[in-house]
Amino acid sequence: MSMGVPRRVEIVSRIVRILIIVMIIAVIALGVGLGTLLGSVGVSEAAIIIDPLTAEKRVVLGPRYFIKKPWEYYVVIKYGVESLDMWTEAPGKHGEWPAITCLTKDGLEARADITVRWRIDPENIIELYTYYPGLDWESRTLVPLLREIVRNVIASYTAVETIEKRGEISNKIANAFIQAVKEEKTLANAIIVEGIDLRNIDLPDKFKAAVEAKLTEEQMMLAAKFKAERMRIEANATAQMTIIKARGEAQAQIERSRGEALAFLIKANATAEGYRKILDSLGAANNTEIARMLILRDTLTQIRGNVIILLTSGPQGTVVPVIPLEGTEEILKRT
Repeated sequence: MSMGVPRRVEIVSRIVRILIIVMIIAVIALGVGLGTLLGSVGVSEAAIIIDPLTAEKRVVLGPRYFIKKPWEYYVVIKYGVESLDMWTEAPGKHGEWPAITCLTKDGLEARADITVRWRIDPENIIELYTYYPGLDWESRTLVPLLREIVRNVIASYTAVETIEKRGEISNKIANAFIQAVKEEKTLANAIIVEGIDLRNIDLPDKFKAAVEAKLTEEQMMLAAKFKAERMRIEANATAQMTIIKARGEAQAQIERSRGEALAFLIKANATAEGYRKILDSLGAANNTEIARMLILRDTLTQIRGNVIILLTSGPQGTVVPVIPLEGTEEILKRT
């Protein structure tokens, strides 16, 4: 009996170990099975599930988990916005692709730095995958199309025009590329172009230096022309001011002359009226002689300085010349 108990314990221990091993194998098999049955995709990702036996394909859009058959496999494709960067800063330092080298209309070499933003339409993703099972539509089609269009557009502009008409060139490239993508059969209307940025068209250093010198000269010419025009305007303004001032002075002189003439007329009229009243009041027979005396009186009151009065007689009466002289006092002293 004492020998039987250890024997039974040993058998139970073996059974337990076997059960543990079986459970481990079952868990591993279950994990492997679930791994072949389950799949997942993230945000802005699509899974193309392919049945190699029937060649059937279906699409699952993320984010989600999905179940597939054990023999099926799937390919994950991102359908969010992607960028195609083509730029060069220095030898060996460039974007996803180097800048596009092209020639201008006048034969100068230029490099175009450009970025294209694009995305995949999930509705046509299976057709796109059918043409590009290696997911290489960018390198095989998009990049060559863009290079060709950029070179063709820039070839229709001179080097100077690539500077002056950068916006126009950018619009032409964008329109031509969008149209080419739509017409490319292998892309199956699955590529949507969101935008194109033509950042720079780099020209040879010597040409840029010549352009800068020309621009500097043109700016100096414009400045000189502006200065000459300003001086002409200022001269015209000065001349106009002189003319206006002269006209004002002439008008003022005319007004003063008119005033003086009017005052003289008023005074003359007043004097004549005064003479008439005096003559009427005297009732003199010889009004002419009295008028002469009145005129002589008024004349003497207006003369400044010394005068000589000569009295003579004649058949017509007394004639009185009134002669104002400078230095009359000296003459009188000598006589």
